[in-house]
Amino acid sequence: MWQGWRWSSRARGISSTKLQPDLAAFLARHTPRAEQQAVWGEGTIRLLISCYLSTELPPLKYVTSVRSLVFRDDSVLVLRNPDDTHIYPGGRREGGETLEETLRREILEEVGWEVTEISQLGFLHFQHLTPKPEGYLYPYPDFCHIVHMAKASHFVPNARVEDDYELEAAFRPISEVQDMTLSPCQHVFLKAALEVRS
Repeated sequence: MWQGWRWSSRARGISSTKLQPDLAAFLARHTPRAEQQAVWGEGTIRLLISCYLSTELPPLKYVTSVRSLVFRDDSVLVLRNPDDTHIYPGGRREGGETLEETLRREILEEVGWEVTEISQLGFLHFQHLTPKPEGYLYPYPDFCHIVHMAKASHFVPNARVEDDYELEAAFRPISEVQDMTLSPCQHVFLKAALEVRS
């Protein structure tokens, strides 16, 4: 979930943490398309987020979440939660799941849609700008989310988890979504997905 996050596009030159060698080698083969900052957890966690377009996967030990833009005809699924509006549902991997299994489960639980025609658009690289929180269970100081595009295939309303963080999900016309105030990385992935669709 994007729980408790706010973003800012003024992020360059902030991070000073050193990347792990395997992640550094992977990122060196790619060029970020946008950068932004996010604030999570009541303002206690600040992150630098870089987005990349690629079909190559980062080392899996850094991948904590899988997300997807979801299309239905000429519309895009838009989600609203207490902190933000966004266009890529998804969530955390559970033990033993493949990335595709995580994506299908998370989208079904968040919005009640089954998806098909899944293809990878790229990934998000998150870098912590604040000290490691006490009890933090995820990779630190860096982690990644994989971002896909998919087609909505079947609505299963009773599959949605009612206490989920997302408050609302609705398909909106592509032209309307293009004009929405979205984070820089969301705009990068939306543009890339539309180019694939055309």
